[in-house]
Amino acid sequence: MTLKRTIKEFATYLGDRESILDRDYPRVAGQIELLWGYVEFYRYLEKLLITEKGRDRSGFPFEAVLELDKLKEIHERLYP
Repeated sequence: MTLKRTIKEFATYLGDRESILDRDYPRVAGQIELLWGYVEFYRYLEKLLITEKGRDRSGFPFEAVLELDKLKEIHERLYP
């Protein structure tokens, strides 16, 4: 599965575009699918976006961060 196929609101947001998370970060996309609908989703996003001290990570490209932000927005709306 992919996020675009699993979350219809995300598919609507993407339109004809391919999801960068699905294409370039399949492990991240799979974990998001697994946590979708649960409070742990927010913890996972926080872990992805905040670099811990002493940990060397290059981070996500801007487009991927936009997708993560949109997924958070959708999740907040669907699961308040």
